[in-house]
Parts: sequence; structure tokens; C-alpha cells
Amino acid sequence: MKGSALASDKLSVVVRVDVDGEQIQIAATGRVTTLSLQGLYPVVQRTKSLGGGLGVEMDLSQATIDDDALDQLQGYAALHEVPVRLAAELASVTTLPSRGLQAASRAA
Repeated sequence: MKGSALASDKLSVVVRVDVDGEQIQIAATGRVTTLSLQGLYPVVQRTKSLGGGLGVEMDLSQATIDDDALDQLQGYAALHEVPVRLAAELASVTTLPSRGLQAASRAA
């Protein structure tokens, strides 16, 4: 059906704050294109500005990412120091520290 095909390509974004209040996650599902990234970037920037210094991570592990969008995302993640979680078949854009390392770095 035409409607269901369009629904699966539509980018959907949810912003979640960890219970411990130390991390904010922007989780996206659907299809990430260079055009949809232009809508995602302001969400990331606004979340970072409202987060009060909390770590912000983009979780795109449940999304389909176009190759050209992945190239743009790599540059954005490096420039703005935003970790990105991708599906296992894609290489990580930036390395995510384990929860243990995050706790240790805060204690230091």
C-alpha cells in the first residue's frame, strides 16, 4: 500500500531523558536523508541548549540512513561533539563510552 510505504520512510524523533538525569537521548526511526537531517539538527541544538550541560546522544540504530546523509552526519557529529549510535551493520560515527567510563570520568 502506498500509505504504509510513506509512513515507514517518515522520520520520527523522540527525546528521552535518562532516569538518573545524566543523559538525554534523541531517538529517531524511519529514513534519514540529507533533507531530514536539516530538521534533525535543530532538534539536537535545542536539546543541547535546554539540557543544562547534560550529555546528548543521537540514537539512529532503528533508522535507515542514506549514504550521503551518513557522510553529513559524520561531519556534524565530529563538529558538535554529539555521539551517534547506529545500527550494527554501520560503523559508529563517534565512539560511545560505556556507562562505567562515564561514571568514572564524572568522579575524576
